[in-house]
Amino acid sequence: MSVKARRADVNDTVKMSLLCEVDGSCPLCRRDLVVKKKKKNVRVFDVAHIYPLNATKHELAILTGEELLSDDIDCEENFIALCKECHKIYDTQKTVGEYRQLVAIKKEINKIKELSKVWDKQTLHKDISIVANKIGLLDGNSIEKTMLSYDALKLSDKRDETFGFINQTKVSQFILTFFIPIKEALKDLEKQEKAKSTFICSQVKSYYVLLLMKDFNQDEIFEKMTDWFMTNTGITDRSKSEVLVSFFIQNCEVYSKC
Repeated sequence: MSVKARRADVNDTVKMSLLCEVDGSCPLCRRDLVVKKKKKNVRVFDVAHIYPLNATKHELAILTGEELLSDDIDCEENFIALCKECHKIYDTQKTVGEYRQLVAIKKEINKIKELSKVWDKQTLHKDISIVANKIGLLDGNSIEKTMLSYDALKLSDKRDETFGFINQTKVSQFILTFFIPIKEALKDLEKQEKAKSTFICSQVKSYYVLLLMKDFNQDEIFEKMTDWFMTNTGITDRSKSEVLVSFFIQNCEVYSKC
């Protein structure tokens, strides 16, 4: 008779970490995992094993050859927060499709966690905020005089199907409108200190390569780089940050095929 593996004691810190990973909602049904009862926040979720801790014969059969998130089944890498109903169904009526769905969700979560660990190391020169501020000072007349020609637009040579039509439309317009003013602002930084703009460009390139190594697609890279610019520059207007990322796409630091 086989002995069942003992389940690890999952403390509150781990539970709250798992809750944050799924943004407070069950990844299978989107129910809230914390609800208000009698003016108190009550947790209504379970910590589920993605790969079962004590797999049945049926589970062993259907999951043969499937990807494992960790060699240790009873660890945080194999845990996910589910509402109690979905957890019960998953434990008793598990399918390969649901298993793969949770594995994909957890892998994406782990990618984001790994990325957050290197954010402090991947800094951006503070003077990029000067460039960002200049974007907000531009008026219609000055923009009209510095519009980039369509012939110079390089985006179509770099994008792939993961970038999306909406991103393509938005970024193309940002490049046409703001590329030359941002280029001039970076030249002004160069006058203050030699190689400052080159240094900023290398930092942007470095972060892009890091995202690429983490296997993010172009749409995800655009979003992550926009977040990174906001974090490192203090920009609160997301569109300004998107303008900066768009500049570096045209300038070949991002999606480079130049």
